[in-house]
Amino acid sequence: EKGKTSSYTATMTLTSKKGKNRVREVVMRSKDYGDTKKSILAFTLPKDVAGVGYLMFEYDDRADGTTPDSDNWLYMPAMKKVRRITGSDKGDDFMGTDFTYEDMGDRSLNKDTYTLLGEESVDGFDCWKIECKAKDKTEKVPRRIVWIRKDNYMLSKAEFYDRQGKLQRTLSCTGIKQIDGFWTTQSMLMKNVQTGHSTLLEMKEIQFNQDLSDSLFTVATLERGSLR
Repeated sequence: EKGKTSSYTATMTLTSKKGKNRVREVVMRSKDYGDTKKSILAFTLPKDVAGVGYLMFEYDDRADGTTPDSDNWLYMPAMKKVRRITGSDKGDDFMGTDFTYEDMGDRSLNKDTYTLLGEESVDGFDCWKIECKAKDKTEKVPRRIVWIRKDNYMLSKAEFYDRQGKLQRTLSCTGIKQIDGFWTTQSMLMKNVQTGHSTLLEMKEIQFNQDLSDSLFTVATLERGSLR
């Protein structure tokens, strides 16, 4: 269960193979309209990425079992231009991080087929180990393995495999606790095992069911470069 709205600030720490860190600050807001979830993210620091914004419209599955493609826009202040992120781009790295554009949203259950591989413990919590294979074989990540906690159905960790069947990335989720009555992940570490690069996303100032204006979730807000 999730709130009708959510908001947080976050620190993104990008670490190179040699151990060099780059730190970014972002703010994010989201609102559930029933059949559509709208989310907007804006970078605030450092100066070279400040004002970069990303807007997502994600749609519920249709009654016939099909899933409409999400609508996604990226705003780059240096170019003063909004770019539409199409389906072929959604598997690309998001702003040089180890997360993809698709990782920044919620993946529809209808996009995969599932196999229960077993049960394992992660960080002391019993989990289901599930294989997820993309129905669309052209996806850049056609196979994932996820560990879902039995007590609260939260994702504990995941493995992402490339088209050659090789492990590409690993995800570790920690700091999972209830905030305002909703189970929430506060820290996500994505590692690219092929390049040695990693991204740590740490959420803070997390709030649910706050009053968020509909005007936030527009291309005009993206172009403004900040979430007020």
